[in-house]
Amino acid sequence: MEPYATPDELASALRIKVTPDNAAQLASCIAAASEEIDHYCDRVSTAPLPDPAPELVHQVCLARAVEWWKSTDAAFGALGFDNTGVLTAPTDTFARHGRSLIPYKAQFGVG
Repeated sequence: MEPYATPDELASALRIKVTPDNAAQLASCIAAASEEIDHYCDRVSTAPLPDPAPELVHQVCLARAVEWWKSTDAAFGALGFDNTGVLTAPTDTFARHGRSLIPYKAQFGVG
C-alpha cells in the first residue's frame, strides 16, 4: 500500500517543518490514515484505487493524519484551553471521513 500523502504535505497542513525528530511520527500518521482509507474502501486487489490517488482521497488522508497527529493532545477525549475551556474530541473518529469516501467504496455489506 502506498500512502496517500507525504510527510511534507502533513507538516504543511500542521504548519510545522519536517525535522529528524518528527519525520517518523509524521509518516506514521499518514500510514495510519492511509490504512484506514484502504480498510474503509474495501477494494479488492484486482480493483485498487487509481494511482495516483484521487484528490478527495488525498485530502481525506491529510485530514485524518492531522487528527492522528493531534490525538496525543486529546488522549482522554478532551482538550483544555485557557481561552475556550474544555473542548471534547469528536467521537465518530473515522466515520465522517468515510462518508466522503463513499464514491470510492467498492463493497457494501449488511451489518
